[in-house]
Amino acid sequence: MSWTSGLHPNLRAGAIALVRAMPGARVTSVYRSPTAQLQLWHARASNPYPVAPPGSSYHEYHRAFDVVADPRVLRWAGAVWRSWGGQWFPSDPIHFQA
Repeated sequence: MSWTSGLHPNLRAGAIALVRAMPGARVTSVYRSPTAQLQLWHARASNPYPVAPPGSSYHEYHRAFDVVADPRVLRWAGAVWRSWGGQWFPSDPIHFQA
């Protein structure tokens, strides 16, 4: 899975297992450069999901990934990810971090 190259090595196995267990899931974002995060921050008014300010996004540190899936699947995956020690918030259901 090439998307995992943007993740910290310690997160790869768990992220792969989680995404494989999510029917119809598609990873949409992993690592973001500070420049990409700044661009996303400036466009945040048009984004339906929360956007962290540059320098505070886990994506910039290879410690987050975003997944598009059915909302029920995301809630289930969020509970699993939390049980594994990760962070997931219902207010940003596509975002998984650790």
